[in-house]
Amino acid sequence: MSEMPLMKAIVATTFATLIACGSLPVHAAKVDVPLPVEVKSAGFLTVGINCTYPPAGFVGIDGKPSGYEYTLVKRIAEFALGTGDGLRTQCVNDSNRIPFLQSGKIDLILASLAYTPARAEQVDYSQPIWVSNLQLIVPKDSKINEYADLAGKTVVTPTGSTYQTWLQKCYPQANLATVQTAAEGATMLTQRRTDAFAYIDVYGFNFAQQQKNFKVVGTLAASAIQGVGVKKANKPMLDWINAVLEQMRAEDAFFKAFSEQVKDPAFVAKYRPIVPGPSVKLDYSKSGALDCLK
Repeated sequence: MSEMPLMKAIVATTFATLIACGSLPVHAAKVDVPLPVEVKSAGFLTVGINCTYPPAGFVGIDGKPSGYEYTLVKRIAEFALGTGDGLRTQCVNDSNRIPFLQSGKIDLILASLAYTPARAEQVDYSQPIWVSNLQLIVPKDSKINEYADLAGKTVVTPTGSTYQTWLQKCYPQANLATVQTAAEGATMLTQRRTDAFAYIDVYGFNFAQQQKNFKVVGTLAASAIQGVGVKKANKPMLDWINAVLEQMRAEDAFFKAFSEQVKDPAFVAKYRPIVPGPSVKLDYSKSGALDCLK
């Protein structure tokens, strides 16, 4: 065999092996919509992410970002630059994520950004990527079982979250306290400085798995559809991220990322109908982030 055919054979065999071993993506990270010029010229994509909200977004014991939202962010970066190496992340919380986007400190928000009409006046939303629900985390010996039981009790939730607005509107008889991050709320709860912590159900599930002296209670409430936040009127960025998310929906990337991070099969199964996938598409008109329970 001559040198050239031999080299071709080696390359073909190596490529096939890489695919078989999962070292190359089955779906090429490419869309037909042009990459926004600001990302292309910078050579990197900066995304605001959660850093204190396991299992969605948090910092692992190795000091690096982790969680299913971070998995999605890395996949988005592959569409932008062909590799996740061009990704830059910025830890954000409910109160600073929109100002960071408006000031240009970040290109996108992927940090549990629930849709509300008021927020839609401040940022443009991508197509929907998730549904979140509110529940309460309380000590196992607590007599709080529903939101009505919060009357005269202290409940904490992050500043700027839809849950702050929802509790003020629907249960004004509760003594509401706010914190900057979910981690601060969890600390208040474990130190018994609050009677309840109101936050996203998947966070509560993860917390109760780790902290056996606490439990999750309350009807699923404040059901909110989440999206990726884009700076207002940045149409090239909005068009590009929507094309990327549509490809990720076809790959079922959202549910796969969630399933890999949350190991409980029963909990994961209940999310299948409300996570975008090849046969699941969400609609912001169905969002009820600020609707009180009937």
